[in-house]
Amino acid sequence: ELVVEGKSGRAAAKDILVGEVWFCSGQSNMEWTVDGADDADRAKSIAAKMPIRSYKAPHATANKPADRVPGAWRTASAETVGGFTAVGWWFGTALARAFDLEVPIGLVDISWGGTRIEPWIPLDAMAKSDFKQTADELAARIAAFDADPASGGKAPGTQPHEPAAIYNAMMAPWIAYPVRGAIWYQGESNSGEPDNYRKLLPLLIRSWREKSGNTDMAWGVVQLAAFQPFVENEPAQGGWARLRESQFRGARDAGNAGMVSATDLGDAGDIHPRRKREVGERLAAWARNTVYGEASVAWQGPELTSAARQNGSMVRVRFAHAKGLRATGPTPGGFALVGADGKFVWAKATIMDDGRDGIVLTAPGVAAPVEVAYAWQNNPERANIVNGAGLPMIPFRAKAAAAGK
Repeated sequence: ELVVEGKSGRAAAKDILVGEVWFCSGQSNMEWTVDGADDADRAKSIAAKMPIRSYKAPHATANKPADRVPGAWRTASAETVGGFTAVGWWFGTALARAFDLEVPIGLVDISWGGTRIEPWIPLDAMAKSDFKQTADELAARIAAFDADPASGGKAPGTQPHEPAAIYNAMMAPWIAYPVRGAIWYQGESNSGEPDNYRKLLPLLIRSWREKSGNTDMAWGVVQLAAFQPFVENEPAQGGWARLRESQFRGARDAGNAGMVSATDLGDAGDIHPRRKREVGERLAAWARNTVYGEASVAWQGPELTSAARQNGSMVRVRFAHAKGLRATGPTPGGFALVGADGKFVWAKATIMDDGRDGIVLTAPGVAAPVEVAYAWQNNPERANIVNGAGLPMIPFRAKAAAAGK
């Protein structure tokens, strides 16, 4: 019970908790509910034991920052948890267990399926960035409408795809709430613009930190899962592979942010893969290690550190976070090499000495490899390399340097 007394009287509120609160934001894969994902029965069987509460913001847009947004906290139970964000729920469950169920977890679910990243970014932040022209043009349209509302049409800046529209209505009222961090699962709707996304993701992260006054707000990003049919004759595509790279690099650029890969958790025929528990648990591992100081908790998959040619036709690739490097299938897969002709060819991979010396690659017909790729497809079905913690290798495409460089 929280009691406040002053000259004007006394006010009391009951059932108040103090704990760890996280924003859960993005598009449909964050908004996807426990009932729509795998392990729903499991979630309902443990819900009442978990000190978790969730708030869900209704979809809304505005062209100026709002002060309030409707909604209420829900206590986790078998009856309510089905409507919680599935990724957020399993993230919160893993954290609650790490704290021996003694610390309440709050999930602030502010998400909207199908949305781009731009409407989540404050307009003034965009105006001070490489996207200044876009922001200025929208600001001018908003000002013109405000000056003459009778000009007709819906107010400019309130469409769900427009910059700041969702931030203003759904996020601005919450931004000063004292959260520990944010988890973010979005990118499908920007998949055709990887170069812009590389800039927009760190802009989003930094803008929320600035608006909140919480410069240490941690940020966990989910790399897009596998999707679309596997294409055997295209070992290296663009598309989602490039967007995943932008997510990885963009999170790095922002600082105090981490990215977890979900390339192994996708569904070729469904943009909404149902394996949300693993995604939430990987995000929780990131938070436990980097935010809560549990250094023994592994959260990073193998990450390329070097690629060098050896003996003419071979390429040796080495990795960080690669202890216990192994393939989950009968043979290591997902790698491709390219020579001077520019054509990528599937490569044979040999894991050397349990991963301590990396992986050696060769490809038929590629006598002098100049570049190497791994999981560089919309649906990298062949990719099957994990470390000892079972975490998937981060997709990459890189130049193959001459030996010794």
